[in-house]
Amino acid sequence: MLYFQVMSVRRYIAIWLSFLSFFAGAAPLPFNYGGQEISLGSSKSLAWDAKRSLILADFAQRISPEFHIPDRLKKRVSFWFDIYTAYSANHYVIHHARYPWIVFEVIDTGPQIETGKGPLWLRKQRAQKFVNRRKAQIRQVLKDLSRNPKRFRSPEHKRLFKLVQENAPGKSLKRKFRLALHSVRAQLGQKDFFHSGLEQSSHYLPHMEEEFERLGLPKELTRMPFVESSFNTKARSRVGASGIWQIMPRTGKAYLTVNQFIDERNNPIKATTAAGRLLRNYQRALKSWPLTITSYNHGIGNIKKAIRAARSEDLADIIDRYHQGDFKFASSNFYACFLAALHAESYHEILFDDIQRLPKKNFVVTQLKTRRKPTTLLKLYGISKEEFLKFNLDLAEAVKSNRTLPPGLKVFLPKRFDKSLAANQMKKVRL
Repeated sequence: MLYFQVMSVRRYIAIWLSFLSFFAGAAPLPFNYGGQEISLGSSKSLAWDAKRSLILADFAQRISPEFHIPDRLKKRVSFWFDIYTAYSANHYVIHHARYPWIVFEVIDTGPQIETGKGPLWLRKQRAQKFVNRRKAQIRQVLKDLSRNPKRFRSPEHKRLFKLVQENAPGKSLKRKFRLALHSVRAQLGQKDFFHSGLEQSSHYLPHMEEEFERLGLPKELTRMPFVESSFNTKARSRVGASGIWQIMPRTGKAYLTVNQFIDERNNPIKATTAAGRLLRNYQRALKSWPLTITSYNHGIGNIKKAIRAARSEDLADIIDRYHQGDFKFASSNFYACFLAALHAESYHEILFDDIQRLPKKNFVVTQLKTRRKPTTLLKLYGISKEEFLKFNLDLAEAVKSNRTLPPGLKVFLPKRFDKSLAANQMKKVRL
């Protein structure tokens, strides 16, 4: 530890990387698309591989040992680490859905989208069609190999044969290629979203860490919203999940107020309390953080079913053995995504040079003693509707329709109201 006290983290990692500076990976294979070269290479420099390895090993000991990466999940976590930190939204990573570390190709559509002809939506549409064609071509090669694995027809057959043979578990070559054929998937890079999440998260993380400490939970769990929403307070899913924690309506109603006019899932602080209580309950039942965190995505009942089917409480065993019901791509990768995001956030200053983190959002919380109209509250507090809503995202619909707010509701106000609440003998409360 003395070594880290003498040398900055940046300098330490720079020394390691300097040994690899002459060993850059092969240049990406260019592909001509629409008169423009698009990178299809999946190789990265050894310097990046070394940086990733150091960070995922938590070389500066910033993360609690209970969230260190299990050996059997390292390749899966590495894949998601690259998605969050190396690939932008213009990158399509074509990979194996069951074994995501098997990356067939990486397509950077940025040049075509930025300089191609036509409106932006049309350029993006062309890029998507190109990616779909490449996926179809990869599937065709894998189909050939699934019929006769050792019959090579082209350099592409040889490349994919070696990739799948060396990286997919199992002994039967035909089974490997048959599974690969039905597992071709494209994942968009998320570096841009993660970057935005890093900037937005500092608004709330200090409060979230305090709340989780009060609940007796590890602070590392407060990084789960990087996976759920990248701290986008406007995040809404097609299945009804809402807010930075992406809480489903049924779960929200069990821990929060969720109705037509008030949706506390959209208040990052209130939602953090609800998520913390849920995680604490799951942990008490499962006695395992990998299972608890996966349950947050998949549901505790479904996880218990998976445990019985896999005959193991080891998440790696469950991922390997259980492929039924809804335990598919998202659920099997959720814990790996969390570990990747946790390590990326913990070492963000090494990975991102231009982060402008927002200041901590300071507020005071009061509780309504009686029913109040939003317009009455705004006059009482002397605050504009716009500023009030910045602190009370859960009340957007109620304020919009001037719907009466119930007694007992917790209302957030800027910190400057601390003294005025005391002067007016209005009760301040804890979360």
